[in-house]
Amino acid sequence: MTLDNQVSLDLLGKNIHDVPSAYTSLPDAPSHEDFYTLDKPGKFLGKEYLSIFLSVNEDRIIELIIISLDGFIIDKSFYDALVEKYGEPNGMYKRGEVISQEPEKVYDDGFIIGPVTRSTIEECTFEESPLIIAWNKEDYDIEVWSRNRIFFGKGPYTNTKK
Repeated sequence: MTLDNQVSLDLLGKNIHDVPSAYTSLPDAPSHEDFYTLDKPGKFLGKEYLSIFLSVNEDRIIELIIISLDGFIIDKSFYDALVEKYGEPNGMYKRGEVISQEPEKVYDDGFIIGPVTRSTIEECTFEESPLIIAWNKEDYDIEVWSRNRIFFGKGPYTNTKK
């Protein structure tokens, strides 16, 4: 199955060396933390993207394809297009009760992280503005995150659910 005219889900399970146009900006990172980039602008269900990211395991096998969309909003027309292509989602999740909050951290080198809010995740409907919409397919999962990411493979949320 192809995501668009340039990227195929057939990349899942392949060695990263089989994708010569993929490159990493972190060549010295431990192999289990590698992310590779494909600079192939395109459209996914009418939404434009500039790059696709590939996450590999320690054996250099592609486990995750990530599309990053700028200015992405899960509107009703995009949701309907997803349902038409992949069927009804297996779950939709919104932020629940706040568990903890951490203030912004500023490090000596000027790097800034935060502030961070941790909360539970609750099932919801599309009308409740989900943060994550998830499909569990036979060979891969799909996670659409409201903050501009679409994951194909075993995504961050589905990995915590299994």
